[in-house]
Amino acid sequence: MLHRDEAALAAYLADRPSRAVLVLRDTPDDETAMAALRAAAAAVRAIPHPGEPTDPLPNWVDALLGDDGPALHLDLQDHAEQAPRVVAAALSALDASGVPGCLEPLRPPAPPYEYDANAHILTDVTFLESLDERGLPPAFPDGFPGPAEAVMVLAQQCKSDTWQHAAWRRTNPFTEYPEVLRAFGCELELVTARDALMTATGMTRHLIRHPTGSGSVSCYHEYGAGNDPNLCYVSVVWRPSR
Repeated sequence: MLHRDEAALAAYLADRPSRAVLVLRDTPDDETAMAALRAAAAAVRAIPHPGEPTDPLPNWVDALLGDDGPALHLDLQDHAEQAPRVVAAALSALDASGVPGCLEPLRPPAPPYEYDANAHILTDVTFLESLDERGLPPAFPDGFPGPAEAVMVLAQQCKSDTWQHAAWRRTNPFTEYPEVLRAFGCELELVTARDALMTATGMTRHLIRHPTGSGSVSCYHEYGAGNDPNLCYVSVVWRPSR
């Protein structure tokens, strides 16, 4: 018998329609599980697209065997409202196959930082799922000084380059932090050009040069807070020397 919480599966798929993974656990063997999941993928693929009935609903769906076990990977693009229908079709195919086990969402591990959307100011990045033993992105050099009395709220990796990004938050401005970086051996160059983000957050930005790498440091406050912010941030981008 296949165990599942259909409502929870549909809610998970609706929450992340373009990057959902459903794992089939506690099955007799991977071959049996994969055959059942391939049937489920075919059932989902047979659902017509709501806007183009001659095309399938999912942008992509496939059964894959990975480190987490046999899994159904789905990309519904922007059609979160179709999640209950997709889950019902997959479960119907799995039930028809007679596969036992438990179908459940694959949820990513909690990030090793306290995520704050105010610090999400860069594009073309992915989130780092782990930090090194120092509690920093691994591209940051030995001895790199994090800001004092601050909470890390973001760690990211550029998709197309080697630089990584970290951001911290506290309730008072990071006015002393550029000098901390200078003491570490960084040369800082003030960026005088302004953009809309810098204006809305009171941001000051310096380019960084150091024997071990280069990048930037940006000090700012929460978006649109004017002259009376409650939260302040510092953002460091670091590209290691090649």
